[in-house]
Amino acid sequence: MMGPGMKGRGTMGGDTMGPPMMFRMMFALMDADGDGTVSLAEFQVAHERIFKAMDSNKDGKLTLEEMLAFMHGTRSSVPQQ
Repeated sequence: MMGPGMKGRGTMGGDTMGPPMMFRMMFALMDADGDGTVSLAEFQVAHERIFKAMDSNKDGKLTLEEMLAFMHGTRSSVPQQ
């Protein structure tokens, strides 16, 4: 029997954007060549893009504030280079 707050956890329950869907989306974005695997190079490229998106002042370093602002969606958008 499921208690309150249990719906959407695991494979049953129906949260369509739960962890399994998010992992499939992340995997598809990281698998740049579409071969069904993520190489170290593909993994590193994806994480470099995330790092650059978080580095709002573009100094090549992340502060806790930059990471929190990125995760909360509170920083202003910076044009991509």
